[in-house]
Amino acid sequence: MKFKNIFASLCLLALSSTASAGLITFDDIGNQNQANFLGQHAGYNFSSPLAVIDLVGTGSWNMGTVSGDFGVLSNGYCNFCSITAIDSSDFYFGGVWAKRWATATDSGGNDSLFGSMRGMNDGQVVWQVSTGLNGSYKHFAAQNIAIDSLQLNFGHFFLIDDLTLSSTSTDVPEPSSLAILGLGLLGLVRFRKKA
Repeated sequence: MKFKNIFASLCLLALSSTASAGLITFDDIGNQNQANFLGQHAGYNFSSPLAVIDLVGTGSWNMGTVSGDFGVLSNGYCNFCSITAIDSSDFYFGGVWAKRWATATDSGGNDSLFGSMRGMNDGQVVWQVSTGLNGSYKHFAAQNIAIDSLQLNFGHFFLIDDLTLSSTSTDVPEPSSLAILGLGLLGLVRFRKKA
């Protein structure tokens, strides 16, 4: 009976650690052959000029994605594009992939589009990361500080894909780590029962 209780507890722990993580791939938007203003999506407000676009289909916009067919284009000249929670709550930035617009899939090259990402809370900058983009997607990693606005200023005309935002800290154990821990504990329980 103890074995079942331990196993059930480990399953709940694994589920609770991943329930608040939110990978936004933009692939659930639907078939769109042109850039359309993103607006509200996946519990967040995306400011203009962020627009969803099919980046894998045929045509002149075949620039590639990190996953799926859709990504987001900043298709205008702006000081920054912002992302906020629809309910105005704080959230955590878990990472994003970005590249320069109008570049072939995985074309690389020297960085030629420069800017920054900022996490804001109550109008104050709580973290900032300098960025440089080229023709291949680059990953910009998590910043484990609560924010109420994520500001993207990668430069004019950039693409993003696979954005991770979460209502809880990004500093949680990976599900695979929990699984390994669980298997170890199960082995100890089995060993103890045999002894």
